[in-house]
Amino acid sequence: MRRPRPVTEVPDVVGLGAEDACEIVRRAGLVPVGPDGADEPTTGVVTAQRPVGTAGAEEGAEVVLWTHPGRDATADVHPPSPVESAVPV
Repeated sequence: MRRPRPVTEVPDVVGLGAEDACEIVRRAGLVPVGPDGADEPTTGVVTAQRPVGTAGAEEGAEVVLWTHPGRDATADVHPPSPVESAVPV
């Protein structure tokens, strides 16, 4: 008979840098991954996670982390281009 794995609390890492967030998730006994089965994020700021922080999860379970480039990102980010007004002039 297989014993269930211990349950641990999922840390809330939203708002943290990707590297710090992944380290905290690993220390909790969980596995950080990117969305859609991607490798764990290495850059950006965590904007969402699943399961959510403070939820319970079996040790070794995956925690999906979504990231955004953030202020310190080296990516070349451009502001959105202006759009035309829907109001006739």
